[in-house]
Amino acid sequence: MNHAGAAALRIVFLSWERHRRTREIANALSATLVEVSSGWKRPWKYGPLALGSIRRLAALRPEALIVQCPSVILAVLAVCLRPWLRHGLVLDLHNEAVEPFNHPGPVSNAVLRWLWRRAAVCVVTNEALARRLEGQAKAVVLLPDRVPTFEAGVPIASSAELCVVFICTYAADEPYAEVLDAARLLPPSVRVYVTGNPARAQLPADLPANVTICGFLPLKDYEHLLQRADVLVDLTSMENCLVCGAYEAVGLEKPLVTSDTAALRAYFSQGTVFARHTPAALAEAIQTALRDRRRLAAEMRDMSPRLARGWDAAFNSLVTHLQRLAGDARIPQ
Repeated sequence: MNHAGAAALRIVFLSWERHRRTREIANALSATLVEVSSGWKRPWKYGPLALGSIRRLAALRPEALIVQCPSVILAVLAVCLRPWLRHGLVLDLHNEAVEPFNHPGPVSNAVLRWLWRRAAVCVVTNEALARRLEGQAKAVVLLPDRVPTFEAGVPIASSAELCVVFICTYAADEPYAEVLDAARLLPPSVRVYVTGNPARAQLPADLPANVTICGFLPLKDYEHLLQRADVLVDLTSMENCLVCGAYEAVGLEKPLVTSDTAALRAYFSQGTVFARHTPAALAEAIQTALRDRRRLAAEMRDMSPRLARGWDAAFNSLVTHLQRLAGDARIPQ
């Protein structure tokens, strides 16, 4: 794939959080990645975040600015800065910025529609989200996450225990209570590791004996845990969400248990067991994935090149739009 057209542009990808998708896209575009952070909590963090972003953008003067949305406040800032910096604006819209789950309502939807109309290009991960933007956005690019690659991990010692890793952030769309209840239905030889910071959750005092709450792990430790897994689990109540852990399962050639939604079934069509969010259904899906793990891992290996080819084609579409932005003196209104 020829990235020369993208590399010749002054592209900045601005984000207020660290995200694998953002880093993968920025790296493929040879874009300058700016991740602005603040130690303050809401709402006090937004002032330092905005000031830090303005300083970096004033120094970099991008021809094309890509921002991760959410944050909606960051996207609004990028729109407001456009008359001054005269950048072409691209919004990388995650699910919450298309179909709000945590903050639904008419005000949120009105702000989002206002943002869609003011971006030169809106990027989404799947067709269902793209349809939501029809008639609202100037241009829409459908770009799933890139299947990640991983460095070789530490040697995995043989163990009598089977290892299941539940990739979790304790967000409102993640049925973590049901997963804990499902763990009670699994044999004692199956250990369930739960990632993510549990401070935002109300965990039961009597956790199942076969559950390990890992807490927030450094990236290398997190990746090593995924490499140890016999099965990965990543779940969401959002109908049109392609969960990050599913891409990681493909990259690691690990069997996946995920939610039974149309979007996930359409994209991760191999190597995957789909489950409803009940303890019994989740426990059955995990045991099925463990029993069939060799076949499912082989299916993941077969699916990976197809997803990579699809990503390359979608990425080339994004590059074409960025080239047009750089060559167009008009600022989208």
